[in-house]
Amino acid sequence: MGNFVSLEEICEEFEFILVDTSALIKSLEEKSSTSLKLIDKISSKKSEICSSVFFNKYMKNKGIFYLTELVSKEFEVPENITIEEAFPKTNRSKPSKKEKKYFGDICCALKERRNLSKSFKKYNKIIVLENGEKEKYNEFYRKTNHLKKRRRLSEVNFDLLITGAVLSISRGNTTILSNNFPLLYAYQSLVKNEKFDPFKYGFFIRTKVDFFSRAII
Repeated sequence: MGNFVSLEEICEEFEFILVDTSALIKSLEEKSSTSLKLIDKISSKKSEICSSVFFNKYMKNKGIFYLTELVSKEFEVPENITIEEAFPKTNRSKPSKKEKKYFGDICCALKERRNLSKSFKKYNKIIVLENGEKEKYNEFYRKTNHLKKRRRLSEVNFDLLITGAVLSISRGNTTILSNNFPLLYAYQSLVKNEKFDPFKYGFFIRTKVDFFSRAII
C-alpha cells in the first residue's frame, strides 16, 4: 500500500468516490471486536458511531461520495432493536449497567448509520447507470467475471468494482474506498489487465480513522 493520504486529498483528486460498507463502518485499525468483554464491544460500537458521523459530515460538505444501489441496500439497518435481540442468550430481567451502556451504544450506532444512509439518498448519491454505461458495464462484467470467481467476491463487491471502472471512463476520475482485500486484489488485476490508469480509477484502503492508503499496482 502507498503512503497515507487524507480524505480531503482524495476529494481533490477524484470526481467520484464510491464507498463500500466495510469502509463506512470503521477503519482497519478499529477492527470489529471479537472479544466477549463488554468494554471491548462498547469501544467497537463507539467507533462505528464516530465513523458514520465522520462520513456524514463530508457528505454535506463534499458532493462526490456515492454508493452503488447494492451497497446502499447492504448498508441499510433496521429501524429498531430490542434489548432481547441485543442479548439473546442472557437473562434480561436485570441487565447490568455495562449491558445497558452497550445497548445504548448499539442503538446510537444504528441511528447514526440510518442517518448516513438517508443522507446518501437525500442528496441523490446512489449511482444509477445510464443506457450507454449499462452496455459498458455488461461488457466488463462478462469479460472480467473470472475475477469474481477467483477472488470469491460477493455480487455487491463485484458490482462495485465494475461500476467504478465504467464511471472512470464515462464520467471522470473515480476511486473506491474499501477495506475488502479480495476486492482490492480483483481491482489490481482489472486495472493491470485492462490497462486502466490508477490515477483515473483508484482504490484506497481506510487504514486509519481519517487516513487512507492508495493501492499500488
